[in-house]
Amino acid sequence: MKFDLKHCFRIFREGMMQVVRNYPVELLLALCACVLWFAAYEAGWSQGYARVAVVPLFFVLALSVNRLAGRGPWRRVYWVSWMPLIPLSVWSGVHDWVGGTQYLVTLCVLAPLALLLCRRAARNERFVADTMIWVRSLLLAELFANVALGLFAAILFSTTYIFGLRGSWIEHVWMYGLIFCESLVAPSLFLLMAERWRDAEIEGNRILEILLDYIVTPALLIYTAILYLYTAKILVTRSLPEGGVAYLVFGFTIVALCVKALQLVLEKRRYGWFFDRFSLVALPPLVLFWIGVARRVGEYGFTEPRVWLVACGLLMTFCVLLFLARRSGRYRWVCAAGFLLFALLAYVPALQPERVAVRSQLRRAMQVAGKLQLLDHDGRLRLDRFGADTTFKADYRRFYESVQYIAWRDTAAFRRLGADMDAIRAAVPQPIRDYVVYGWEDAVATATVTEDIYLMQTSRRVPCEGYSTLYPDWDMFWRDDAAGDYSYCFRNDTLILRFDGRHPDRSIAVSDLLAAQLRRAGIVGIPSGKKLLDSADDLLFYNDDELLIVFQKAAFERSDSTLRISELAVDVVMTR
Repeated sequence: MKFDLKHCFRIFREGMMQVVRNYPVELLLALCACVLWFAAYEAGWSQGYARVAVVPLFFVLALSVNRLAGRGPWRRVYWVSWMPLIPLSVWSGVHDWVGGTQYLVTLCVLAPLALLLCRRAARNERFVADTMIWVRSLLLAELFANVALGLFAAILFSTTYIFGLRGSWIEHVWMYGLIFCESLVAPSLFLLMAERWRDAEIEGNRILEILLDYIVTPALLIYTAILYLYTAKILVTRSLPEGGVAYLVFGFTIVALCVKALQLVLEKRRYGWFFDRFSLVALPPLVLFWIGVARRVGEYGFTEPRVWLVACGLLMTFCVLLFLARRSGRYRWVCAAGFLLFALLAYVPALQPERVAVRSQLRRAMQVAGKLQLLDHDGRLRLDRFGADTTFKADYRRFYESVQYIAWRDTAAFRRLGADMDAIRAAVPQPIRDYVVYGWEDAVATATVTEDIYLMQTSRRVPCEGYSTLYPDWDMFWRDDAAGDYSYCFRNDTLILRFDGRHPDRSIAVSDLLAAQLRRAGIVGIPSGKKLLDSADDLLFYNDDELLIVFQKAAFERSDSTLRISELAVDVVMTR
């Protein structure tokens, strides 16, 4: 077949004219985003990028209203659907809103669901076809726009390299191309393809058939068998499923439901017997899911991801139960339920995941604190009541996890406890502190808790009076027969200095070196980690009747009863 460029150009031109007639508001919004992006880039206007990010939401809103209203009297709403963009753009909090969860949920969940709902497709076949048309139009539009952008970049940077062109204008031209393609070309191509394939019937091709029938569906059957075997194991052993099973069941069910929908576009449904009865098949895994969620939430309380998991679980359960009856199973009802559920979670303050999680963690912290008797009669923490009994270390760990979660996300709720995190952390007894604060099991296994303190040399005047020779830039040697300039070795609790014949070699026992360092710093007994850090200027020096050593760094291993040097790095040595 001969390729006719004129014919292709004519089809493209006619399609774009159709887009201009049918989607004027969407095109104007894309142009607005392009202009705002240009202005933000040229002026270095950080707030402008947030305003650009708002435009895609109104692009989807206008497109949804356009498809929903058609050419009837409701089309007047379409012509004014962009107007809320004005107050939102001048709102001072738009930058924070764009960086928050509400914007992410609106752009990634509510906007796509609105596009799917605007067609009001009652038949599942029509709903799936519309979904595939939207997805295919978006992917191809981005592909063509980015291919064009890549070719433009290749021409631009190749030309500047070949002819030796320099200047900031090159970056500006590249950014202009990027902005133009992503904000204007890609949306226009998306509208062009969506309009061209509007109301088209989608039929699965050979690639999709192979992918679903020979790869994905067999894997789903194997996974189903695994979940059923796990269910049988739980029934036999009379145990509860692990909390993480909820995530596994959720992933399995969502993939299966998507494949079930794609079965409608296949010519041959080899696994129709499985997907027609999938709602019945999914009931035992669904029970596992909710038991796993209950166990996870019961042990650790709600967090934001777990709130979203519960919301997705509710939608998944609704879908499975809805498709138990063929007559009631409609994807548009699932889509509408998802839109309503996520809109409530994003925009109803009492249901927002962050607030639900903070309330849950606060309730958990107060329950554990009451069990450990850490609260006074006003409900405030009594830090002097923290005990070192390892019997309750798990409770202390749960309490610390909850208060740390609250402190990071809601300072007002945290202030009810009447203490700050530094005070709470310091109040945890030393024998269980590493476990409670960091979750390190090994720290609680022994009664003696060790601590590593690292000291680094900073610029300081060295007292060099009385010394005649300076030896800088010391290297470490590892073998006794190693040759080279003056070097040192720290092993077997001994520091060995080699001067390569320029001065007699010297060996210093680490115990003598440590005693001299502590004496120089005026430290008696086993110092605290803070004391060692405060005395770094004195601990990084050693001197005796023959020489002075300046250490680049040193590491001390400290416990309640011992202090030893675990690492040394020599920087400078001076001899008399």
